[in-house]
Amino acid sequence: MTFYTYGYLTTKHATWQYARLVLIIALLAVFIGLFIYYLKHRWNIKYKDLSIITGTLILLVLGFQVNGLVTLHTNSVQTGTITATVKTVAKQLNVAPAKVAVNATTTTNGLLFKTPKGYYRADYNSDGSAYVLEKVALHHPKVTLQKES
Repeated sequence: MTFYTYGYLTTKHATWQYARLVLIIALLAVFIGLFIYYLKHRWNIKYKDLSIITGTLILLVLGFQVNGLVTLHTNSVQTGTITATVKTVAKQLNVAPAKVAVNATTTTNGLLFKTPKGYYRADYNSDGSAYVLEKVALHHPKVTLQKES
């Protein structure tokens, strides 16, 4: 069973977004260079074709980037709800949020919390607005802790 620390949940994991932005900028520079070279030498059609191919690649990578940004936004909203839950549980148990780990990255029913005081389960009501926190005992837990990088 994997538990995620508060630090792991609050750390942004979007470094690959920067790599895509660098790729887009590099492709854009190549596209502009090829297009300018084509405009200077209109008789050489291969630069027109290469600029069209590069422009298509730019559009493809931009599509991936937009999709990645939408996914990143959705994940950050879900992470915000789980971190708020971790803070609330930590406050209820008089423990620092950094010492609380949770077994999921989204708020679900039957959420388990690993604290210095033991393991706790949160059972939510039907509309998810409130929960009951109860202490549980795990039999032979194989716990791995996912910490921040």
